[in-house]
Amino acid sequence: MKKTILALSVMLASAAQAAPIDASTFVGASTPLQTAPYGVRNYSAPVLVGGLHDPASYMAAPKLPAWQFAQVDPTGGVLTFERQSAPATGWHTWSRKGRVVVSGGSAARADRIYTVFNGQQLVAAINQAGNEPKIIRVVGHIDLRWSQNNTVFKEYTSFSDQKNGGSINLPSNTTLVGINDAQGRPARITGTALLIGAEMPLAPGGDPEVDFKKWIKDGKDGEAYPTWTRNIIVRNLVIDTPWDVNPEDSDNAYADGITVSRAQNIFIDHVTVSDGDTPESLATGTYKTRHDGALDVVRGSDYVTIANSTFSTHHKTTLVGNGDGGRAWSDEGRLHVTFAGNWWNGVAARLPLNRFGQVHMFNNLVTGNVMTKDTDVKFESGSDARYRSNMLLENNYYNITGVKLSEFCGKVIKGKGFIGFRSSGHIFTSDRAGTNAVDGQCGMARPDAAKLWTPPYLYALQTATSTESAVPAQAGAGKLK
Repeated sequence: MKKTILALSVMLASAAQAAPIDASTFVGASTPLQTAPYGVRNYSAPVLVGGLHDPASYMAAPKLPAWQFAQVDPTGGVLTFERQSAPATGWHTWSRKGRVVVSGGSAARADRIYTVFNGQQLVAAINQAGNEPKIIRVVGHIDLRWSQNNTVFKEYTSFSDQKNGGSINLPSNTTLVGINDAQGRPARITGTALLIGAEMPLAPGGDPEVDFKKWIKDGKDGEAYPTWTRNIIVRNLVIDTPWDVNPEDSDNAYADGITVSRAQNIFIDHVTVSDGDTPESLATGTYKTRHDGALDVVRGSDYVTIANSTFSTHHKTTLVGNGDGGRAWSDEGRLHVTFAGNWWNGVAARLPLNRFGQVHMFNNLVTGNVMTKDTDVKFESGSDARYRSNMLLENNYYNITGVKLSEFCGKVIKGKGFIGFRSSGHIFTSDRAGTNAVDGQCGMARPDAAKLWTPPYLYALQTATSTESAVPAQAGAGKLK
């Protein structure tokens, strides 16, 4: 009898140990609220900032969209997918403590479920709920350049005005979802950068790098460093990457469509990201770079999945890790990111560009054209394994007009300075190459045994052939109802 009880206790303990952890439990009293500076316009005049953002570079957005403002929730407030936790496939389901459930705001109380129709309502919902579990449902069109219930429009006046007044920062334990409007159109965010986390010092006026290094030197757990943003779900939204009215210089703009920075356990699903109505070709004069990334995962972020999403009409598309050796203090051993079921269509480069990250890409679709004269959609390069990255690419489908099979490795899949790279099961088609299975390693060196890794989560791998038809059918905003 005692042996039976002991065996049962061991079984129960093993089961408890294997049970996933709700990511909301990682959010404590020390988790920062990074909301105060954001969504508040200052209408300041352009000035130099650290020698950058030349006032002469100021250029208002040359074209505005056809607005799809809404005043009525076509669902009558009835929830469908909003309370769902993130699915159990992808790096977002992991942590240094084991398996995780990214619950976002699924446990939100009734008074922490919001339906918003404009930017000010969105900011107010975030500020009211803070780090509590919250569900924010977006209907219609959000743009922080509009105020007074979308009746007054004022363009950003400077870098400072746009940086703070044109950004929304999602705090921990958030589910942000788009609800299709009465015409069936997905919710859309324009002229507004969506931030998930930020690299912060321990106290105002401090230095994030100095503070973090001291924290580690003092023998403290980096996971307990109190500036992480955690447990966020973003789904079913169209994101127009912001037009930078006052860019850093002639080659660099500031705002991304979505930036994941110093954040963990993040799930981004069924989003559509592009330059919208303001592609780069509309820029004139010396300052022709008016967009930064479409969706970047940077500054030590970890356990992130981007799934079932589309990216188009953009140049610097997706970045994992935004620096080389100078970022080792934050990025080494982090930046675990999954890309699954996504469609990069008519984008230039960075699909993604990866530094430090342990990135898993499977069943994605990449389509492009190197021959087109339209610079807004001309393909330049695909996935790019860079400094100390370790990538696993499986069963992706590529169709790039104008690229020969002999050019595939080095143009569509390339790398240098990585510590590990494995690639297999792809199909590449082109008007010049026909249909061919791509060499498993694409000419790149295999990692040594110590660098080999297997995703810790379960995933159902489709063939590359299936990917070609399955991804367009399911990827992008508007597909969730």
